Amino acid sequence: MVRALVLILGVMVLVWAPWMDTNGVNRLTTQVFEAFGPVPSACFNSEGRLMHEGVMVQWYPMGRLVHTCGGSYVVWMWGAVKEVGGVYKRATDIRAVQGRPLSCEEVLNRQEARRATSTDSEIVIFDGPYATELDHSLFPESREYANRLRTALRAGPVFAGRFAVAEWDCGHLCKNHAIIDVETGLVTGFGPITEFGIEYSLDSTLLVTNPIQNLPPLPETRFETETFALGIARVPREYFRLTTDMRSNTQYLVRVCIESSAAGYIEIEDDRLGVITN
Repeated sequence: MVRALVLILGVMVLVWAPWMDTNGVNRLTTQVFEAFGPVPSACFNSEGRLMHEGVMVQWYPMGRLVHTCGGSYVVWMWGAVKEVGGVYKRATDIRAVQGRPLSCEEVLNRQEARRATSTDSEIVIFDGPYATELDHSLFPESREYANRLRTALRAGPVFAGRFAVAEWDCGHLCKNHAIIDVETGLVTGFGPITEFGIEYSLDSTLLVTNPIQNLPPLPETRFETETFALGIARVPREYFRLTTDMRSNTQYLVRVCIESSAAGYIEIEDDRLGVITN
């Protein structure tokens, strides 16, 4: 009996060993999607440059580790899925993700629901001494704006518990931004460049470009409104989440959704374009 158990265990170890990783990436990724909904596998930094593309699958005791730039997930050999540092879902809890496209509002609501049950969702407000020197190693081009960044650093954290945010004009309808870790002085983000600024808060990791409240009021006449709204429609509203990579412990902005800045804009003012339906 003991020999049989040892033999079975040995076979299982061989089957799940790294050198016999023949399970398809697509199948494992599908299990993650069915458990948690869409997970970004291609992520861009605040300047729009591709930072990570694709899904990396690695061996994990009794399962596989599915790593994306938006998070890491363990797919157990019995069909359950666990978000690293977060939610565990049994195989019976997994449901297929809906087929229709998700709006940015729905994407953010799903993220917030997951974060509410995650073990690492709490944001701790940094109250220690601020760094006195800037670290430009991630974004050497930020040296040109060191004075602006130092001013923001001295003002303390205003974003995600421990980050200072610098903002300055870069031309007509052009604003540039930088994010600095107040404890280390590391410039964690340089950009994004926006037309109408950004929205963020001390108790959230979400950063929004060209938010609705920053858009100017619509003109008085219908023709002027239509012309102006068409111009606003070309401006993207991007939603970034400050994310910590579990392997490198590096923090960076991950774009989780993008939409036109006209989304929700007309409804806030009135229906001069006739787009509201009851």
